[in-house]
Amino acid sequence: MIKFGTGGFRGIIGADFTKENVQLSIQALCNLAKRQGSEKPVIVGYDYRFASEYACLWAAEVLAGNGIVCWLYGEPMPTPAIMHVVQSEGLDFGVMITASHNPYYYNGVKLFMKGGVDADVAFTGEIEKECAAIREVGTMSAEEGEAQGLIRKVDFKRNYLENIKSFIDLQGIQNNRCKILYNDLFGVGAVGLRPLAAEYGIARFDCINDKRDALFGGQLPNPTRAMMLSMRDAVVSGGYDFAMATDSDSDRLGILDEHGDYVDSNDILACLYYYLVRYRGMRGDVVKNCATSILVDKVAQKLGYRCHEVDVGFKNISSKMLETDALIGGESSGGLTVRGYVMGKDSVFSASLFMEMVIRMNKPVSEIVREVHAFAGYDYSIEEETLTFSEIGQVRRRLESAAPEFGDLRRASHFNSNYKYYFDDGCWVLIRMSGTEPVVRVFAEMKSAAESDGKISAVKKFFNAMEQDRVV
Repeated sequence: MIKFGTGGFRGIIGADFTKENVQLSIQALCNLAKRQGSEKPVIVGYDYRFASEYACLWAAEVLAGNGIVCWLYGEPMPTPAIMHVVQSEGLDFGVMITASHNPYYYNGVKLFMKGGVDADVAFTGEIEKECAAIREVGTMSAEEGEAQGLIRKVDFKRNYLENIKSFIDLQGIQNNRCKILYNDLFGVGAVGLRPLAAEYGIARFDCINDKRDALFGGQLPNPTRAMMLSMRDAVVSGGYDFAMATDSDSDRLGILDEHGDYVDSNDILACLYYYLVRYRGMRGDVVKNCATSILVDKVAQKLGYRCHEVDVGFKNISSKMLETDALIGGESSGGLTVRGYVMGKDSVFSASLFMEMVIRMNKPVSEIVREVHAFAGYDYSIEEETLTFSEIGQVRRRLESAAPEFGDLRRASHFNSNYKYYFDDGCWVLIRMSGTEPVVRVFAEMKSAAESDGKISAVKKFFNAMEQDRVV
């Protein structure tokens, strides 16, 4: 069965991600598009993952076979670049072939709706039902589709880059002396960041791992803390002002400061929000997902605004931003956007904003982070641990019937597969079940590392009791 999670349909190449399943999901999209009376082209893009360019053609063949014009991107592009085409060209739907930050043996299909937003749960639910009911997939060869004008190569790259530039204070960052080390992680971020860095006049912008490698150098193509810290020595010895990296489809951002120390994604979001309001004079609330630090809540409060909390999945962030006219929205995994930009996370865009912030504030990154923490009065500690289980369904049932024994619990909330527990002073614990792996991720944000570790220990004790009951 094809299932669409928070980031679309993903699967192991050759097992779940197959030509049959790709074309089945696109046939479902065609059926729903026809029912809605849509007669507009559908844009299809892809990144550097293994077989992505072939899967792109598989999708195009189904669109053409159903009489729907397919705009086929002529080169690998970041996911948000495809979202931008849907938004700027007034399309009803878009398709991206990618598995985002997943390991090299995964690939997937992301769907976008009118406005350039991620397909919502209601729509992907309809896609899943349609997939289960389809008995025949209509296709047309790529050659015939091109001959009939149903498959057309397009290039909106310059439009995408110009849109990003329109949000940047180009005059304020000219004649800078900024030195940046950028790790593309064998993804598509350099497609946008290399030309933009040149147009921003960045004094030194050194790219590494910016060629295609479908194995991603044997590493996870995700700017995690461990991956970023592997660049520490290069940052210090090279005299860089900071380093950054983006994931394989360029919607997550990672940062190291001038000392080679990791800048948490929560800090990136809070610093950019602080900068946009205090230094750029912009106004508005902030939206975060339930796994994101209370730091941004405190920044919003001090700035005179409100922080809105939603479920994991950027579609939930973008929806709440539109509802509240929020200035910025982001998540703890490193994705964010701002009002007026594409309602999806874009690390080419967020990296551009980060560069502008460092140049205009004219301070080392570590000092900017300290300034924001001091402004917010924030000195909490976030800890995280991943637990593996043989049966996730049993974990869900356990959480639905009981809660860990925290003692000082104030209230609890349920965000679909995420269970969050709140304590005094904004402290919290989140139990998040993965939608693709048999794992549970536990987050705790408390006044000290010892307190956070204690909360995680309480969760582990809770689940250990469950395992013991199962054995008995």
